[in-house]
Amino acid sequence: MTLALVTSYDTPLAPAAAVPSTRLFGWGETPPEGLTSQDLDRITEAVAAGRARSTRRTYAWQWGRFEDWCAGRGVPSMPATPATVCASLTDFAAQGVAAGTIECACAAIRAAHETEGEQNPIEDLSVKVVRRGLRRMIGTAPRRQTRPLSTDEIRRMVTQIDRTTARGTRDAAIILLGFASALRRSEVAGLALADIELKPDGLLIRVRKSKTDPEARGQLVGVAHGQHVETDPVTALHGWLAHRGTRPGQLFTGFHHDRIGTRPFTGSGLARMLKERAAAAGIPSERISGHSLRAGHATTAAMAGVGLDRIAAQTRHTRISTLVEHYIRPLDAMQVTSSRDLGL
Repeated sequence: MTLALVTSYDTPLAPAAAVPSTRLFGWGETPPEGLTSQDLDRITEAVAAGRARSTRRTYAWQWGRFEDWCAGRGVPSMPATPATVCASLTDFAAQGVAAGTIECACAAIRAAHETEGEQNPIEDLSVKVVRRGLRRMIGTAPRRQTRPLSTDEIRRMVTQIDRTTARGTRDAAIILLGFASALRRSEVAGLALADIELKPDGLLIRVRKSKTDPEARGQLVGVAHGQHVETDPVTALHGWLAHRGTRPGQLFTGFHHDRIGTRPFTGSGLARMLKERAAAAGIPSERISGHSLRAGHATTAAMAGVGLDRIAAQTRHTRISTLVEHYIRPLDAMQVTSSRDLGL
């Protein structure tokens, strides 16, 4: 079972870990009498929708790597034995793979076996013991913490942008709207014009589907007018719309030969743009990522004395502990450190 890896962020993907096998439903090798190919297509679509596109892409990549490893050792990947899984995980660790990536590989292997109706090797005690040992050996802390962007840095970035061009107005709007809204990069990239509702004091964004709202009930995020014209996210959005127009569809699109295209601007494209704009403004860009806008909103708001409840309402964190661990605690550590009082 070979997975086709996908190079385009916008290409829908249904890897083996998401495609229903007839065995998954207890049908044997053929579906029950009376089902049509259209029925099977709809079932496939429904099963694939059970996981976010980004998850399917990640599982596809991880499962493909596991298949390649198994092929190189001459052992079957489906079904895989617990010993095979243990050997592959320890080999990945020896190659310097992070603990989080190894856990992601386990999730992909589990999903593929469950989908195929095979016994799940990840649940074997030997695999659990090896995973626990690898977590202790490698450590689970992030290796490269995303660098949050501050308001001053955002101002420096957008000041360097030529907003007389369509590309410049788009990038400024993405940076300012992403920072002010604290949306995830995939949410910013996935916005449609219909998701924006202008208000006298700012705008409302309807996030149709998100990590914390997988069933797409919809969430509302408010963005107020900025205090300064050059960093006002609402003004920046109007600037982009003057170039884009008011046709329905994706709010932010890519460019084709310096002309506004029709394909959505992707999350990975957003991350690359941020790094380029940060570097152009003289800001170290090594740890800048698509998450820097959202992280920057949370840390900047906390430094300004905004309460955790308001920050969590904006970021839509369902667990305050996550907000504290990733954004507030590093900030507190710098504020309370006694190293300032050592006279060094």
